[in-house]
Amino acid sequence: MNLKSPDEMDYLGIYSIMFWTLTLIGVVKYCCIALKADDQGEGGTFALYSLLCRHINISILSSKRNDLKSDLHNSNQLDGNQKKNWLVNFFEQSVVARRVLLFIAMLGVCMLIGDGILTPAISVLSAMDGLRAQFSSVSKSVVMALSAVVLIALFLLQKFGTSRVSFLFSPIMGAWTLTAPIVGVYSIIHYYPSIFKALSPHYIFQFFLKNGKEGWMLLGGTVLCITGAEALFADLGHFNRSSIQIAFMFTIYPSLVLTYAGQTAYLIKHPNDHDDGFYKFIPKSVYWPMFVVATLAATVASQSLISATFSIIKQSVVLDYFPRVKVVHTSHNKEGEVYSPEINYILMVLCVSVVLVFGDGKDLGNAFGVVVSLVMLITTILLTMVMLMIWRLPFVLVALYFIVFFTMEGVYVSAVVTKIPEGGWLSFAISVILAFIMFGWFYGRQRKFEYETTYKITLETFEFRYKGRKSKEYLAFASSTPTSRMD
Repeated sequence: MNLKSPDEMDYLGIYSIMFWTLTLIGVVKYCCIALKADDQGEGGTFALYSLLCRHINISILSSKRNDLKSDLHNSNQLDGNQKKNWLVNFFEQSVVARRVLLFIAMLGVCMLIGDGILTPAISVLSAMDGLRAQFSSVSKSVVMALSAVVLIALFLLQKFGTSRVSFLFSPIMGAWTLTAPIVGVYSIIHYYPSIFKALSPHYIFQFFLKNGKEGWMLLGGTVLCITGAEALFADLGHFNRSSIQIAFMFTIYPSLVLTYAGQTAYLIKHPNDHDDGFYKFIPKSVYWPMFVVATLAATVASQSLISATFSIIKQSVVLDYFPRVKVVHTSHNKEGEVYSPEINYILMVLCVSVVLVFGDGKDLGNAFGVVVSLVMLITTILLTMVMLMIWRLPFVLVALYFIVFFTMEGVYVSAVVTKIPEGGWLSFAISVILAFIMFGWFYGRQRKFEYETTYKITLETFEFRYKGRKSKEYLAFASSTPTSRMD
């Protein structure tokens, strides 16, 4: 919290920002729009790029496109009946534009993988920090060690597959989505019953008019309320669209709205408790049950990003933009439900290292905010292209979508980049390393394709050389054979 002495209007403005962020980005953008932009049942940043490649000739690796030619035939036939718009022609004719688009898609993939590293770390570490709220004797190193143990256990469960892990975790999430809003409703009634007047957007304008630059910088913290939205889209291969929409809109979304409302109501009456608003707003009589549920729920919440990472790695490997890794299908019914042992253990090592090396929830939160906001902005750009080039929606509707969400997420990005020196650099370091791997593999595949194209032998060339060689062998044989034997 950057505000030195927040008051009632400040907290109402912050809650209004979080409510409309959850509603517009979580419900409208991801649940109602993004989930429909799947690539053969799979979602995520690279799925959007793959979807564009399936309908438009914008793939960089032509060899890979030829391999997928039979799969793309039907969709391209459908598109062939429609006249190409100016944007399609521009991307098909401009190599630079195609490379920029690929760079944006790869950046989104790298950021989302970085999200898969940071989400488990910050979620478990923040939940475990509740021990220090009740026991001052518990040191920071103990919280870090316990967090590392929980993370290792979480990653060791991944080999059983998303379905089995989700079946195990479902009661935990059910308990969390029920108990957290109940505590929120209690706080609303007990502290500030009129909290829902903050749903009016005018509190947002009042907040920024009053706080100016400090209010803008505070957006780096409020963006964390929507951290799971991109994972919701990327997990489309593990769960079907309708189940994700129902789960989010009828359980997760109302639960978050009520929980944040309860915390805000508590903070209005206790304005100086903002550094640990969650655990302090829980009544003491139910503190420990809620601590257990919160810790388990934080662990389960990490699952979505881990499975999403498996999905985007699989998509990248299929499109030949990532080194070959072992991908195991853990379900006979869902093709998108996959597990990669190598990626799983690399994520485990990196998550545990982040916890043990940094160990400060604030620094991790800054890094986390940078990743989340940038991935959302990239998804908005790619979704806009899908709307224009594939869905062929009216330009006015697409412009309205782009202006609203690009502006919102652009403001969030502008706020979180100020956190780069305070821990945000970590997400960039992870993304740069991943981008180096992906672009190195991409460059090698390009050179291989160019070599094969230059020196390839067609069937006609092979037959010509083969017949020519046989003729030379026959003439050599005939010239070395005595005439009497020839006769």
